[in-house]
Amino acid sequence: MRNTCILKYNQLTLLSLVCLFTFNNHTSAISLERAKPVDISNENPTEWVFKQVDGKELKMSVFLPDNYADSEREFPCILFFHGGGWKGGKHSWHFPDCRYWSKRGVVAVSVDYRLKDRDSVEVPLECVKDAKSAVRFLRANANELKIDTEKIVCAGASAGGQLAAATAMITDPKSNDDVYNLSISCIPNGLILYNPYFKCEEWLSPKHHIVEGLPPTIIFSGGADPVVLEQEMVDFNNSVKQAGNISELYIGKNRRHGFCIGIKKTNRFFYWSLELADQFLSKQGILSGKPMVERPDGVLPLKEEEFSRY
Repeated sequence: MRNTCILKYNQLTLLSLVCLFTFNNHTSAISLERAKPVDISNENPTEWVFKQVDGKELKMSVFLPDNYADSEREFPCILFFHGGGWKGGKHSWHFPDCRYWSKRGVVAVSVDYRLKDRDSVEVPLECVKDAKSAVRFLRANANELKIDTEKIVCAGASAGGQLAAATAMITDPKSNDDVYNLSISCIPNGLILYNPYFKCEEWLSPKHHIVEGLPPTIIFSGGADPVVLEQEMVDFNNSVKQAGNISELYIGKNRRHGFCIGIKKTNRFFYWSLELADQFLSKQGILSGKPMVERPDGVLPLKEEEFSRY
């Protein structure tokens, strides 16, 4: 494997990265461009191209910690995969999550993977390939991108939850492509799953591939979700733990599908799930310090009777 990367900052903190990967005589040129100075408010992400396939560049939107440019240390990283039934949806739905995690000192990315309606691909297979490639891209370029390869977390909602879990649980060789050397692990060090939608072919459905040695997992789901039933998540959580893994499940009582999404700034369950996920990652040694969740005026913390934990 030859992996040549050029990384440089100019006086405006512009980031330019050009990588040429050669894996098993397969060459893929990947170009990442930083078009603006780093926005300290993290309102505007940069973009990194993590893969080229069928003539298309696949990108991840990246929210960098405030001290990223000047730091020599490695940062934890969290990848988000959006929902939408593998057909549609927008990766910008997870920008509110990314803004929080970047302020927490994490390189936070939201992955724009291929979709059935937009890209005319077989789903969820090609989506799973993209999710795995996104993790491998970060690990392959960890030194240049300042990523701690032992502190990579995959998170996803609904169909994106299937993708996040698949990076850790789906090992069939057909779920990989040849963009990256397969010796580079796509298995994250932690999982955050929001009402994960596992209704797909059995060989790609994580609930059918529970084994010992999975990453620590935290799950959020709605007690009134007609798409992902509460009992399904209880059974999944129990199976993960019975296999000898760490797993926590939180059910928002009377909540429906997608109830943790942060697009609406007054969503109390968004801040609740952020706080719990932060505490969970700290318990696993991926983060340190206390959560930094700031609720808008008038947005109150949840009461114990508003959720269940397993």
